[in-house]
Amino acid sequence: QPNLLTRGSTDQAVITGTTAAMAYGVISAGSATISAIASRFSKSESPSTTSRLLVAGTVSVVAAGAAAALAWREHESAQRAVGRLLAQTAVTTAVASAASDLTPGAYGNRDRGASVAAAALVGLGSWASTQPWKSEPGSLSDDAFDGGAAHRGIKFWEDDVREVSPPKAIAIGAAVGLLTYGLAKTESALTSATSRAATYLLGGEAHDHRMLGRMTSAGITLGVGWFAVAKASTMLSKGGGSLDAALTTPPSTPEVTGSPASGLDWTKQTREGARWLSMALSPDSIDAVMGVTGAKQPIRVYASLDIAQSDQERANVLLAEIDRTKALERKTFALFSPTGSGYVNYVATETFEFLTHGDCASAAIQYSVLPSALSLTRVPTGSAQTSMVIAGIVQRLLAMPKAKRPKFFLFGESLGSQVSEEIFRGTGLFGLEGSGFDAALWIGTPAATIWRRQIWGDRTITEAPTVGPGAAYLPRSLTDWKALPKKERTKVRYLLLQNGDDPIPKFGSQVAWRKPDWLGPNATRPIGAPKGTAWMPVTTFMMTFLDMLNALTPTPGVFAEGGHDYRLVLPEAISETWQLPATAAQMDRVNLALRQRELAWELYRQWAEAEAKPADKQAEEKAKVIANAAKYTGTSVDAAGVQRLISEGMQPTPA
Repeated sequence: QPNLLTRGSTDQAVITGTTAAMAYGVISAGSATISAIASRFSKSESPSTTSRLLVAGTVSVVAAGAAAALAWREHESAQRAVGRLLAQTAVTTAVASAASDLTPGAYGNRDRGASVAAAALVGLGSWASTQPWKSEPGSLSDDAFDGGAAHRGIKFWEDDVREVSPPKAIAIGAAVGLLTYGLAKTESALTSATSRAATYLLGGEAHDHRMLGRMTSAGITLGVGWFAVAKASTMLSKGGGSLDAALTTPPSTPEVTGSPASGLDWTKQTREGARWLSMALSPDSIDAVMGVTGAKQPIRVYASLDIAQSDQERANVLLAEIDRTKALERKTFALFSPTGSGYVNYVATETFEFLTHGDCASAAIQYSVLPSALSLTRVPTGSAQTSMVIAGIVQRLLAMPKAKRPKFFLFGESLGSQVSEEIFRGTGLFGLEGSGFDAALWIGTPAATIWRRQIWGDRTITEAPTVGPGAAYLPRSLTDWKALPKKERTKVRYLLLQNGDDPIPKFGSQVAWRKPDWLGPNATRPIGAPKGTAWMPVTTFMMTFLDMLNALTPTPGVFAEGGHDYRLVLPEAISETWQLPATAAQMDRVNLALRQRELAWELYRQWAEAEAKPADKQAEEKAKVIANAAKYTGTSVDAAGVQRLISEGMQPTPA
């Protein structure tokens, strides 16, 4: 079945293999339970087929009734969802057990050919029941769509369209299934060995210590898994905490953190912080792009994870930089909440700097150097130190004459959205408004964000929402926001944007055991949700998890709309929500400059990395950069062309 985004062969294989292994484990356990019940009633260790069929039939009828009574509904409780899942699982295992008993051959010694035929028939029936030929991925677009990717004449709302090769997927899926099955058998063997060891030490029979063995086995398995995650985190931290070869020299602009004027050690900047600080726009570029004169040097201040040991110290560093640069004396000030890696959206920041003619200041504080998926445990830390910074800023604003206070904005992306939104949990809009924010923009808010769920309330996902509460707007997709009448859009000051096919606002552990609202009745699903796809426990979780990994595969300099990519809509959203107007011609030049800069800075970093290689490797690495430039631009490019793209794009000055 398709889900939110297209997927490749390996993705499909992982889904197939893990689902098959999981189904095998669940059905085997269910069948064993039915046998145990039949044994109890028949008072025999080897119950007859008739006894097993009677138990299976009774279980299936009772469970089917329970599942029907607990039919799905939007905003249902967790208890109802779990009850229905247990009932449906009982029906499935009972039917599978009965099918096994009815397969020709004595119990425990099935006819192999008949068993294979029965399994194939069940598999075919299961596949047909989902009607995949009627299903479409959520990213499938229409001709009116602006952006995304085209594949075989069809448009999709995503950066990259993937295809499944059935032979490859089947082969990899079989391998994944066997591996998962092998791990399960290993865990079972470990449980048995632990049980026998407990018998030797404590006495009794092995089955008396089965639970102890299972717990010990689970502990060992979790320990190995935790060790693997810790090692991966350590390796990724080294990359996220190091500087690019192109950015080892600190910026010279006094208005930027890390410059000699700041007095902060540039080597304490992390990769994403150094990138953001080094990319501050110049007044000349702003003048040229906006067609004005006298633009100011934008202020960018950043507190990296390594700049201080504690949250409080890190917040103090950022507040000191705000004071040093006189950031609150600019007309506008924006606090950016970065993603897990510390990344601050370049498009959002540069749009802000262009539209304010540089009379602005941008600030950010880092809480992790790992990808967002590995930074989930850092959300409380991020929220705490961001709250400290906001409190410090508000304290300073209150000490200023009201007429001299800057417009105060908030921006969050992905995990950074959750970090900055959870500060206001339990306060509705009062906390946000009470902190003095004139406007806020969040993109791709994760599903786990409680504050967003609180202000969404009990509204239905089947209808486009109205503006509210207050000046907040929570569209189900960009289409909802763009379809708002102009009068309504001008009311919006707190905008929580999300693409309909973005898996980040939809993924969570609950998808494994409860049917999400976005997979309700097919006719009422919102834009971006897959059409015709049926929710299945674990399987839908795996599909959405893999969608999340595929949600952001951007091409530098090519802005798309879909998945977790919001570059295309950001300039318009910031201009409108933050009330930073510009003419159509100015916005056209801004959009062109944003693309030029993204491409130029990416090539600049790649070229510097190539030049940092040993002499005998440089030519090969530079050839890769040239090939990348040709791929990004869709044109033939040589070394001189790469340098031209870099020099003209890093600080664009269109005529």
